[in-house]
Amino acid sequence: MSRVTDAVDCDVAVISAGIAGLLAATALTKAGRRVVVLEKSRGVGGRMATRRMGGAVCDHGAQHFSVKGRAFGGIVTDAESAGVLKPWCRLFPTAETATGPVVESLDQAGHARWRGETGMTALPKYLAGQLASPVRTQTRVEAIGTDGRQVKLSLENGDGLVATAAIVTAPVPQALDLFAAGDLKPPRAEVAGWELLAGVSYDPCFALMLALDRPSLLPPPGGLEVEAGPVAWIADNQQKGISAVPSLTIQARGDFSRDNFDREPVEVTRLLTAAAANWIDGDPATAVRESSLQRWKYAFPIEPLKVPMVAISHNPPVVCCGDAFGGGRVEAAASSGLAVARWLDPRLPDVEGRLPG
Repeated sequence: MSRVTDAVDCDVAVISAGIAGLLAATALTKAGRRVVVLEKSRGVGGRMATRRMGGAVCDHGAQHFSVKGRAFGGIVTDAESAGVLKPWCRLFPTAETATGPVVESLDQAGHARWRGETGMTALPKYLAGQLASPVRTQTRVEAIGTDGRQVKLSLENGDGLVATAAIVTAPVPQALDLFAAGDLKPPRAEVAGWELLAGVSYDPCFALMLALDRPSLLPPPGGLEVEAGPVAWIADNQQKGISAVPSLTIQARGDFSRDNFDREPVEVTRLLTAAAANWIDGDPATAVRESSLQRWKYAFPIEPLKVPMVAISHNPPVVCCGDAFGGGRVEAAASSGLAVARWLDPRLPDVEGRLPG
C-alpha cells in the first residue's frame, strides 16, 4: 500500500447535486468518507426541479419516476416512510394528436409512478439533508485537473479544492469542458472511456408552466403523453397533488425545442400555449394568470450509455455518472450514482491514509 501524504480538503468532491451526485455522496458519507458536493445552482436536484409561481407549484423537469431495482427501491421506501414521496398513479393516458382520441397507456409490469410529496425536488432535498456537510450551492466549478495523485478543482470565485477523488455528474458535454479547462487528458488505458463520453449528446426541452384561473381539462390522473405536435407531455400539478391552485406543466418535444431554442421566450410561450389550448378551460388569453418558461439545454440523453459510469482516470480516480448512463431515467441516474459509490469506496485511502494496491 502507498500512503497519501499531501493534505486534501476532502476524500471525494462531487460536482453537481442531482440525484446521481446526491446518492453517491450519501452512500460515501455513510461509509465514513469526507464528501463535498458542489452545485452551481441555488438549489439541489438538477432536473428533479419544482418552482413556485404565486400560489401555483409546478414540477418543470422530471415529472415522475418508477422503481424496478432493489437498491433504489429501498431508498424510495425510506423516503415514503419519511413523508417525502408518494405514488401518483400506475398509468397515464396518451393523446394521439392534439385533437384526436385519448387512449390509456399502461405499464404492463404495473410499476407505480412516484412523485414528491411537495414536488419532485422533495427527494433531492431529503437526500441532501443526510449529508455530513451542506451542499455548497451557487459554487461553480471552472476546471478539473490532476497532478497524478490528487484531483485539483478550480472554482469561479478564484478558490480551489483538492480531493482524493472526484465524481462528475454534470451533463457530459459540460464535464468534458471542465476536463479540457483543467488540461485533463486521457491516459492510454482510459481512452475508450473518453471516446464513449465524446459520443454522448442530448435533446433540449422547453418546460412551460402556466397558472390557471380554473381547473384544466386534463383527464385523471393529471398526466398526458402527446404523440404529435410540439408538445410531448402535459401535467396538471393540482391533480398531481402538489399545487393548491390549478397549474399546468407543458413539456415540448425535442425537435421543437432544438429548432426554437434561441427564439424569444414570449414567442415560445405563445406557441406552446396554443398547442395545449385544448386542455385549458376557456380562452388562454384570459384563463392563464401567470406563465414561466424553463429552457433545459441538456434534458434527455439521445442514446444513453449502456454502462452505469465511466472512469476517465484511475489514479487519482475521476468518474463520470448521471442520467446519460444506463438508461436516461431518474432510476438510471440514481443507480449510476450508487454504482460509482460502490466502485470508488474501496479505492480510497483507509483511516491511516494508505491507498489500496
